[in-house]
Amino acid sequence: MTQPTTETSTARRRSARPERIDIGHDVLLRNDAVAREQGISERTVNRGDAQGAPFTYIGGVKYRPIKAYRQYLAERIQRRNHPPHRRRRT
Repeated sequence: MTQPTTETSTARRRSARPERIDIGHDVLLRNDAVAREQGISERTVNRGDAQGAPFTYIGGVKYRPIKAYRQYLAERIQRRNHPPHRRRRT
């Protein structure tokens, strides 16, 4: 059995990928960097995916658009004793 070369094994590691990618109107930040920035685990960050947290995969690595993700977090802020938004009947 042959050992993989170090060049192949390091190229597949997530840490070998760029942490930030500029896409013009927004910046994509690698998922582990988002978790480190918030001081929580990556698994906790991933819990928001089912509720609509924005993310994309580039080369098999998960990135989050910073502006859209921060807007998502701001929309999830809950306030105590705040009356629910009711739709008006038409």
